[in-house]
Amino acid sequence: MKRVPTLIVLLLTVAAMKPANGFSCVEAKLSLLTCLPFLTSSQDSPSTACCNAVSNVRASAPTKPELREACQCLTAAVGEFPNLDKDRAIQLPKLCNVDVGFPLTKDIDCNTISP
Repeated sequence: MKRVPTLIVLLLTVAAMKPANGFSCVEAKLSLLTCLPFLTSSQDSPSTACCNAVSNVRASAPTKPELREACQCLTAAVGEFPNLDKDRAIQLPKLCNVDVGFPLTKDIDCNTISP
């Protein structure tokens, strides 16, 4: 029974760490996991859930500093998956009709982007 209070404390701590608004790299990466079937070529097109995640990630980075943070987070994430189809990663925002403000490639200088 002591695990329940520990779990509650852990959840409250994580919730307190999450910004009330703004960009969260961890949250972005978790939400974009729905895109992996498309990005690893096991699906022909991105799912609705994937496109919603792309849209939500863009909406969570409305300011220039948050957009740069999103760029740094997502370009690093692209490099973390060796079986990711790099061309599909670049195409993803367009296929979801979302302008994320930068290409999803590890070869971009995030300091050069502007909202």
